[in-house]
Amino acid sequence: MRTIPKAMSIVLLLSAEIQPTASQAESLRVRATVDFGEDVGQNFGSLFEIHDAAGNARIGAGFLGAYNTQPRSSRRTLHFYVKSTEEAFRLEKTTLPKPTTDAGVYLYDFRQRLFARSRNGTDRLLRFWNDERQIWEVDEDTSPYATRVADGILAVTGSQVTWNGRPIYTLADPNRRLGEYYYANGFLFLRIHNRNSDPWQNQIFAIPWLSSSPSQLDPTEGIALELRTPNEFAYAFGQLGSKVIVSTNTGGNYDFDGKTWRTLLEPDTSTSFQIYSILNYHNVLLMGQYPTGKLFEYNGQEMRLRENWPPVLPGVQDRAREAQTMAIYRGDLYCGVWPWGEVWRLNPNRDDWSFAGRMFEHPKLNDQFRHPYEQEMSRFDSVLNRWGQRVTSLVPFGDSLYVGTSAKTSAPFESQFTFLNDGRWRDYGQVHRLTAPGQLSVHTRWTSGPTTFEFVVEDNQMFVLQDGNELGRGIAPKQTSMLNDVSWGKGVFGRLRGKLTSRNWNR
Repeated sequence: MRTIPKAMSIVLLLSAEIQPTASQAESLRVRATVDFGEDVGQNFGSLFEIHDAAGNARIGAGFLGAYNTQPRSSRRTLHFYVKSTEEAFRLEKTTLPKPTTDAGVYLYDFRQRLFARSRNGTDRLLRFWNDERQIWEVDEDTSPYATRVADGILAVTGSQVTWNGRPIYTLADPNRRLGEYYYANGFLFLRIHNRNSDPWQNQIFAIPWLSSSPSQLDPTEGIALELRTPNEFAYAFGQLGSKVIVSTNTGGNYDFDGKTWRTLLEPDTSTSFQIYSILNYHNVLLMGQYPTGKLFEYNGQEMRLRENWPPVLPGVQDRAREAQTMAIYRGDLYCGVWPWGEVWRLNPNRDDWSFAGRMFEHPKLNDQFRHPYEQEMSRFDSVLNRWGQRVTSLVPFGDSLYVGTSAKTSAPFESQFTFLNDGRWRDYGQVHRLTAPGQLSVHTRWTSGPTTFEFVVEDNQMFVLQDGNELGRGIAPKQTSMLNDVSWGKGVFGRLRGKLTSRNWNR
């Protein structure tokens, strides 16, 4: 079990979770055999959730379904949580070495590694975190932002789609480019564009494709969504049952039901409206938006605004805010908000938000300006919000929640911005680790048929097994609430996309 260097640690105290005590169970074991069927890119959802007598979720497990601006969450990572009921909830924050010389970094979990990469700066090498050596190491072999499907890897570059390293589609026209992609419900959603042609071309194709018969891709066999402008592109994708939703940089929101595209919200280049993040949460999709900094909810039919989700931080303006990232850690919903580098936490048991902290210690909060350093930037021929503060990534990995940060872009620091010359610029593109007992994220093995997971809590230990093989261990918090009932195939990660063939639990 990794130990956290005490010299680097900061403790963040969040709201207490105190419940009436009951006789403490010495051990708990949950066993579930699940058949996910064919891997068609589905988000697998929740395996189970156990509640106390008051109906509060205390223990659960499932697969995170999130898309945060750049990468999709790992489809193979299983998240097991145990919530404390006696002690105040504390997050310990540590800061890792900076993975890039750029002013921004995006993180993702893939093949049991935590990867980091700049989005649009100059140092765009792909790196992974070596926890044993406590350094970031360059990885020249992994295709950035690839997706695991069944027992293979689907990847997209600017000109080619590959399956297990073998090309299955290559652009013949060098002026055309492949853009954002997402695999779900047996369709590869792929943007193909050419801004320089007359007329310009910009489409998202829903192309049928299965890993069980990985033939060559043919976009002409797909169902095309005509984007409205040559510069429209996808910021986020998500799925809810048979529906797949695409959100674009110009405010376009479209869903696809397997046969036809439908426009939920027509794009408008004259009005700011961007969805940066989409996440499966119970029976809906949550969607992080700019400029309100709030979440929208999609139920499969329509989008609606969730007021005060998350709240506005006291001392800053309530405009030009952006909910860029979301994740589920320890059974709670986390949301990262621009422009003050905020992280918020929602306790689903009480539906209330608490402030988990800023990922930057500078400058002081200011409600006279919308963005950090806006007044200082007014002296330069540059965008005023360049040194706003993003939370670009929230990645549950191992026992921790990893947080990536950025300026507005990942462009490297320039010495002309003298107000950051004292080293504060190094905080942009930094990675932080938030840790509390009760979280264990493990990499699972794909099986083409039923597989059995066991979740065990003994004393202060929690661990997961798959088909009898231990996948990982973590520290479990004290559990004093009497466990009452279990919901199978439902929970905070959304509904299960698979079939439970056997299930049981004992305490």
